[in-house]
Amino acid sequence: MWETDPKIFSARYRVTDRAALHFRCTAEHLEARCDGGRDTKENVVAACLYCNKNRHKRKRPKDAVSYKSLVRSRMEQGRWRPVTAPTG
Repeated sequence: MWETDPKIFSARYRVTDRAALHFRCTAEHLEARCDGGRDTKENVVAACLYCNKNRHKRKRPKDAVSYKSLVRSRMEQGRWRPVTAPTG
């Protein structure tokens, strides 16, 4: 993820500047604000823009623990990224 400069990220991981936008660091509410989630340190975590936007759009949105497990599982299999980015 990147927070301040997508160009550095895109150069390091050899992705386009547009693709790098998916990896922008955002504040993810574990319990969505629309569901009563608050802006507290226990409820807000860092997440890439892709995950932040898409976690709640699923047909059956996963709770934070289940989604974390899904992401970890797919990362271990090398298939989580919204775009192909070389590791390193």
